[in-house]
Amino acid sequence: MYNLFISGDDEAWEGQPYELEVSRVFEHTDSKIEAQFKELDQHDLDELKKLPCLFAYEIGSSKSPKYGKLTTIKKRQNKVIIAYEIAGELTGLTEELLKEKSLNFDINPKYELRRTHWAVKDVDLDEELTELGISVPKVNGRIVDINKHHFDIAFSFPGDARGLVEPIVQELTKKLKPHALFYDFNYQSQLARPSLDILLQDIYGNRSKLIVVFLSGDYERKKWCGVEFRAIRQVIMDQKFDKVMLIKVDDEPVSGIFSTDGYIDSRRYTPDQIAQFIIERSEHHK
Repeated sequence: MYNLFISGDDEAWEGQPYELEVSRVFEHTDSKIEAQFKELDQHDLDELKKLPCLFAYEIGSSKSPKYGKLTTIKKRQNKVIIAYEIAGELTGLTEELLKEKSLNFDINPKYELRRTHWAVKDVDLDEELTELGISVPKVNGRIVDINKHHFDIAFSFPGDARGLVEPIVQELTKKLKPHALFYDFNYQSQLARPSLDILLQDIYGNRSKLIVVFLSGDYERKKWCGVEFRAIRQVIMDQKFDKVMLIKVDDEPVSGIFSTDGYIDSRRYTPDQIAQFIIERSEHHK
């Protein structure tokens, strides 16, 4: 079984506690399962917290569902307040795919994806995700500590380029070993911390075999890209050229990048082709 949470709020599932009307708890849940948990006593709460969770959004959101677990459940008058841990975004499980494969997850696309609610489904969530080729994040403790872990590939890009980057991540996830790729949405809980600039510069500067940089005018303007590129420039200054791969998103200049620098033009290739180019480069570091 798994917990399914659907929210009409695009800002939901960012780590803050979430309130839900009691009347919307166990909507679209099989009557036998509802009867099993309807008291919401301590035993029920403990059992529900053992189940994996799919945190999704109502139709119309551009955000991908997330995977995680419940940490606390409180019933207060006519409200249920949940706290949860997000293990990661389910890269590749788009709104369209969730709708198309709704039967796999025992979801009624006509009604459930248009209404905020909490349901419990008699489905092996991990199995269904795996069959769709979607990597399942681990929630029972961290598999890797990104303060120490060494990555084969790290992506540096402005948020505006995420629409290009996500299909590439999806393709790489199918072909790389787990946790070979540093992609921010895969490690959100560990990135929510003070002095993030120091951690990111360590990952890009010292603990990534290949850094893939998506260059654009937005990259030049974004503060966090500047933080990351400070470490990347040091790699270039140290003449470790094989560690940096440049992908152009547009023709706007980026400080520190010159006309003599080689790059992949993302406008000429599909995400699958770009992913293959990245794999070819990363092979040289094994």
